[in-house]
Amino acid sequence: MRIAGVAFMGAVALLAQPAEAQAPKSAAPAQQAVPATPPTTEASEVLGGFTIGGQRYTVVARVRSISGASDAKFSTTLVGVEIRDAHRAGVYAKSFPADVQDGRFARNLSASASAVEGAGGALLVIRYLEEPAAAGEGESWQVFAPVNGKLTLLGVPLPPGGNENLAVGGVVTGVMVEGGVNVMPLVSKAEPLEFRAWAGNFFVYVPLRVDWEHGQWGEGEQCFKNDKGSLEKTGCNMRITAVAQPSRAPGSVVTLFEAPVEDRFHASQVPIESGTKFEILDARAVVKWKESGERLSCQFEDMWLHARFHGDLGWIHSETDFAAVGLPVENPPE
Repeated sequence: MRIAGVAFMGAVALLAQPAEAQAPKSAAPAQQAVPATPPTTEASEVLGGFTIGGQRYTVVARVRSISGASDAKFSTTLVGVEIRDAHRAGVYAKSFPADVQDGRFARNLSASASAVEGAGGALLVIRYLEEPAAAGEGESWQVFAPVNGKLTLLGVPLPPGGNENLAVGGVVTGVMVEGGVNVMPLVSKAEPLEFRAWAGNFFVYVPLRVDWEHGQWGEGEQCFKNDKGSLEKTGCNMRITAVAQPSRAPGSVVTLFEAPVEDRFHASQVPIESGTKFEILDARAVVKWKESGERLSCQFEDMWLHARFHGDLGWIHSETDFAAVGLPVENPPE
């Protein structure tokens, strides 16, 4: 035999050692029990029937459940949606992952369906709610419009001059407003509509225009402010729905600005107490649309709320002030 490159000739004697002198055998490491994947069941749920472009469609959701999940909130999740025509033939289908962690689903995804109707037609909207998600990011949508007799998935809204019908000839105009300019189509064949989106504390109604003939949509307007001779994008005023429950904590105050600008020299401190009379009028924010995995989401930057306190008009801006008037950051309601 050859060991470490050195040749040995002849027999090799092995000397037996007493049992007590032998090196103890190391115990085999204990194997950790691998938790069994909990059994799941799947069921279908009809989210509704809708007439879009003169045709009838049904939206069906596939939901998976874990019996006896470690967290009831994450015991179910959406695994797929399907749109069927009047003959029950599938015209669209989308699947979603359903990862299981620690005896529950890693996320809770749910869906609902509705139609956004206008004078010229209707959009089919599938709304998704997802947890966990960052504040203001738990809501997304798929939006479908009829195009040449077929249901078509829309992407993010185009800018105001995005096509010939959203703005005839692609021409937009600037409307002078206090502190800036609102840019919108000069002439448009598209119908103005509003799209409701959750801003983290309340619902905002985002202005849009829909070109029914070509199945396209675009932003209703974009707003700019004059910053030392140059135009900088800023928020537009939008309608909102807010249910405020003012804080009763002693010493709660909000900073009420005269204009939607962080100018402490033109602001006042307003105490918020039980019985404080106030009214929230509208919101101003920069709207940003995103597309991911065939779903759209809407985010708001530089959010301001136009409000009236005891007859005084002004603007509040921070999450602290929103919470003081009873608008804390929350997940989107169903």
